[in-house]
Amino acid sequence: MSFKIKAALAGFLILFCIAFAVVESRQQQLQQQLDLFSEFYTMLDKNYVDTLNLPDLMKRSMRKTLGELDPYSNYYDAEETKKRDNDWKGILYAGIGSTVKQTDSGVVIVEPTEGLAAVKAGLRAGDLILEINHQNVQHLVLDSVIRRLKGNEGDSIQLTLQRPLKGVIHKAFKRENITSKAVPLYYLQNDSVGYILFAHFLSGSAKALKGAVVDLKTRGMKKLVLDMRGNNGGLVEECASALSIFFPPGKLVCSLRLKDSTANYSYKTSDTPVDTTLPIIILTDRHTISSGEIFAGCMKDFKRATLIGDRTYGKGFVQGTRFFKNGQTLYVTVARYYTPSGNFIGAKGVDPDIHHATADTLPAHLQAVINSGIISEYSIQYRNNRPDEGVFDGDISFNSFKSFYLSKLSAIKFPEESSIGDLDIYPSAKALKAEIKNRKQQLLTVYQKELETEIRKEILKRYYQFTKAGQIGFEQSGMHRFLSSHNYAW
Repeated sequence: MSFKIKAALAGFLILFCIAFAVVESRQQQLQQQLDLFSEFYTMLDKNYVDTLNLPDLMKRSMRKTLGELDPYSNYYDAEETKKRDNDWKGILYAGIGSTVKQTDSGVVIVEPTEGLAAVKAGLRAGDLILEINHQNVQHLVLDSVIRRLKGNEGDSIQLTLQRPLKGVIHKAFKRENITSKAVPLYYLQNDSVGYILFAHFLSGSAKALKGAVVDLKTRGMKKLVLDMRGNNGGLVEECASALSIFFPPGKLVCSLRLKDSTANYSYKTSDTPVDTTLPIIILTDRHTISSGEIFAGCMKDFKRATLIGDRTYGKGFVQGTRFFKNGQTLYVTVARYYTPSGNFIGAKGVDPDIHHATADTLPAHLQAVINSGIISEYSIQYRNNRPDEGVFDGDISFNSFKSFYLSKLSAIKFPEESSIGDLDIYPSAKALKAEIKNRKQQLLTVYQKELETEIRKEILKRYYQFTKAGQIGFEQSGMHRFLSSHNYAW
């Protein structure tokens, strides 16, 4: 055997021994720490003054440990693991599909959700729930009523309701799984520009996005605004599938780098695209996170879309689920992800191509009117005063609303009113109250245009015209005005 071969073999053996020693040392260190924890746990149980709930203590210990590592890793018991399975599917619970609230009269329907059981059954905002499955619930608090409204998918439920201006009505239908919609809103503007609100990357989100894109293209879409502000991420697999809508197969989506570099891997598009040349604007903000950032970063890297808005959140880490023998799970950070150009998104996020602050804030006094519920209450009265089979033609009488508004002034609470009670001992307090009342009356003139928009949106919801209401909401936003004024899309 030659000297060079012998030297090479010797070098290899040395490296192997060093590697083995490092692994053995790591295993010994791990075992020492496990022995210490076992001793600690036994000592604590034996000496603590009260009887410990050992499973609960272990759960809290593991969660505290993971919380010290990063804000994303967590531990879930068997029951929580089952719930998380539904969470990844976007399933919230099985119920009627409407928000509700507590009032002095009882629990009231607030807003039925588009496409779900409450809308299909004809429930309306303002309906007071009298009975659930023939059991009187008017005396029950909100949580108790909600528990009775929820149940299993497909179970029958019968409601007796008091509808304002209409009287007692009865509705019988079946509970449905209430899911978080990936595409809560989409529509076509000016016969050529599509708008899609894209909320997350949970199971089925790519299919929902593809369906919206295909529908809008069928109707003549030539440009697309994809609103990903507030997109809270989800599954990387769904992100890759969603990108397949706009890229040919084989396009790099992102790279994942793990502790074990031999386990590094990449996601690529794999499905047949819908359109690889459609001009796209993506709206982002600080609440665009995780897979939302992967999507936006990939589209930016390949110059497939123009990003407008604010920098994204900056979550550049990927979590994986590891299963214990008894159904419990460890949800732990396992990798960093990088955009196709090699950028690590962690902390810094994805910068838009064009910066524009996206938050829409209303003047405090106008916001106080909206918070008062007067507009919602008026929309309920408007709807229930008209035939059940009627449709809303878009016309409203502001004079009618004005009379209703003036009869409800006490419901409006200006921010400055919170301190008036402390001033009642002063002679000027009465004049101050009169001035505030006068300001509330003047709002009808100062903000007539804005109030008419809010009234129209609320009435459209009463007629289940949610897409139209959402369209008005976006088209009255600062972002829409920015896009229009710069001729970016509209």
